[in-house]
Amino acid sequence: MTPVKRREIQATRIIPDMSLVDLIYAKTGIRIGLDSIAGDIEAQTLIASLLALVAKSDGGVSPDESLRRVELLRSRFQLRPGEALHMITRASDELAAHTDLDEILDSVNNNLSLAQKEDLMLMVLSVISADNQKDAGEMKLLAAVTEGLKIPDTVMNKVYKRYFEKNTQK
Repeated sequence: MTPVKRREIQATRIIPDMSLVDLIYAKTGIRIGLDSIAGDIEAQTLIASLLALVAKSDGGVSPDESLRRVELLRSRFQLRPGEALHMITRASDELAAHTDLDEILDSVNNNLSLAQKEDLMLMVLSVISADNQKDAGEMKLLAAVTEGLKIPDTVMNKVYKRYFEKNTQK
């Protein structure tokens, strides 16, 4: 085996499931080319609404879940703390009168790419785990969201892998 071929094989072993975009994101934290929702208020509100529904799925919203949603929205959309808090408050208020999961999932399916849904599912897992309690309602909602967003098992495996890698590095 030639040295060049050996390096190619080693490189694919190191980064088996990462696209170039994923690699850049992992190394720099900057999402390139795919992030059409960063400036789209409607898409941000849609994501905040789904995260609000996830937070409420165990019967209530804990302070940890609220804080996690603010942190996620701040980091994902480069919002100031007050903007993120306003967004989750508005999303929670809208959900009080509007809690149809299928309608939210249809909107997500119509507005987000598979890569964006992958990032969304990472956020969903983060909200579910915010209070360090596994609840049957949350697990049921996670399954419904995964199915409703038509996320393939391979993508969910990638989401779980990213989530656990991120949280074991802390």
